[in-house]
Amino acid sequence: MNDPLSPAQTVERLLLTGRIDSITSREIETLFRNAVMAGKRLIVADMTEVSYVSSAGLRVFLSVQKELKKAGGEVCFFGCASAVYSIFEISGFTKIFRFLASETDVTGLLASPPAETEIKEVPSDRAALRVLSRSVPAGSLALIGSEEKLPSASYGKEDVISVRAADARFAAGFAALGHTFEDYKGYFGEAIVIDGNIFVYPALRRSAVDFIVHTEGEMDTVYHFLHGFSFAGDFAHIVSFDPGDNLFTLDALVESAHAVSSSPVIGITAIFESKGLFGMRLKKIPLEETHGPGEGDIFSGKNFPEWVDYSIEAEDIYNLVVIAGISARQRDRITGDADRAIPREGRTHMHAVVFDKKPFNRMINNFPNELRRIVTGMEPQRVIHLMGRSNIGPGLMGIVEIGG
Repeated sequence: MNDPLSPAQTVERLLLTGRIDSITSREIETLFRNAVMAGKRLIVADMTEVSYVSSAGLRVFLSVQKELKKAGGEVCFFGCASAVYSIFEISGFTKIFRFLASETDVTGLLASPPAETEIKEVPSDRAALRVLSRSVPAGSLALIGSEEKLPSASYGKEDVISVRAADARFAAGFAALGHTFEDYKGYFGEAIVIDGNIFVYPALRRSAVDFIVHTEGEMDTVYHFLHGFSFAGDFAHIVSFDPGDNLFTLDALVESAHAVSSSPVIGITAIFESKGLFGMRLKKIPLEETHGPGEGDIFSGKNFPEWVDYSIEAEDIYNLVVIAGISARQRDRITGDADRAIPREGRTHMHAVVFDKKPFNRMINNFPNELRRIVTGMEPQRVIHLMGRSNIGPGLMGIVEIGG
């Protein structure tokens, strides 16, 4: 039974009853998991009607607590009878969980601290948008290599552009990791860089994400690109978005970003729960030495299915996703590097790294820390070029204003 204690989206009060043992623990676990996947980060378990808790029940509570702590949340207990509290005490759980004795304690725990910065609500009929804006210098955009040789799959060693991690805060493109061309030429794939940390999904039949993360020290690692772009700068806007039950796509998210920022070109980084992704990636490495003579354009006719893995149905539902890319307010008015980095038929170029189904902290002030926690601590599943019709759940977005 759910008894919402507060309209805040990250808070939930769960009323538990009777025995919590091996028979009921699975039902209790489902109750907690549903709350976590719905974005709840503070869960108050009302124990006033619970008569007994076995080790099976304690195991459920501990598992949820560990998961929530990673996302900046926790489980608290309210109204435990003395007999039930003694079970927690004997097991050492009173050192792990908070126990609340009165409704005043609960109210005090849930009271929101005074906001240090102003967070504004932005009108939208597609999602609830809350925006934290700051005055920061304009960001920058840089093109990496060229896509001119991509259709003919005619890249060679001379086309490789090596970029230091410190010089590519956010990036998307086709890259590889290694020391020499002979070493890494067979491992190029869709790539994304988040805060200087790179994830590459080599264009191989049985692939897995290769990655380098920097938790400390100098970011002097070198990444090798055939083509792509990078952008850098501080977030001018951080946006929390929650579409509720509405259909919310990547295209809609981009529209929301442009509604928040007036900059002609923006860099977008976001964390969200997937509701079904549509993406594409190359299945072969577009090097001249691997492309047979006379094969023609890899994106046309019979060559397309041989070269491109393209989503027919929605994939990776409920997975945690991090994206990075750029978008133009008006495609026909951009020039320079942005014009070359964004496809002619659209106004957005976005890559995504897909992680496991895990909760994350959706507090708007915590976005940079949560972004760092996810990319340096979670296991990546794949990297894709993300398509606009991908369906998006609640999340957080950072916007870098690049200018014209």
